[in-house]
Amino acid sequence: MSSMRYALLSLLAREPLSGYDIKQHMNNRLGPFWKVGSNQVYPELSKMEGEGLVKLQGVEQHTYRPARKLYEITEAGREALIQWTIEPMELEHSVRDDFLLKAYNSWLVEPGQMAVRIAEMKKQHEERLAAYLDKVKELTPLLETSGSSHDPIASSISVVEFGIQYERLYIEWCDKLMSKL
Repeated sequence: MSSMRYALLSLLAREPLSGYDIKQHMNNRLGPFWKVGSNQVYPELSKMEGEGLVKLQGVEQHTYRPARKLYEITEAGREALIQWTIEPMELEHSVRDDFLLKAYNSWLVEPGQMAVRIAEMKKQHEERLAAYLDKVKELTPLLETSGSSHDPIASSISVVEFGIQYERLYIEWCDKLMSKL
């Protein structure tokens, strides 16, 4: 099963969602570490429904909007997600970041031009860091009320905390790169 399917199951394990909701969550909740094209969600949901991993919970109909099909994870889908979550995996060998490739070629560029690009990249990572810090502030009180490590909010906070560390590292790296110009 593809990783995209596990991303969809990960969202549906938390709550029933429509295809539109899934796309929104992909952009917001999973966006920092998992991207999927919006044209992939609906065909994949259909396939997963045919395989018994998700099922149509119902259809919401509002008079002024098109009907929304709500999907929920099935027991088979939950079991597949659990098995995938605990199975061993190899270290990813690829990090694709176009700016790293640009930095690799920075010796070809005038330092002033590269400084502008580095400053822009640093600013983008500072903005993302601020968003992650805000997300942790938002989620932490919700976790404190449940107090359970089995609450999906606990795992969400853990992933956002990884994002915080990553952004801080990237910002520090930009500063070191700038000092070498």
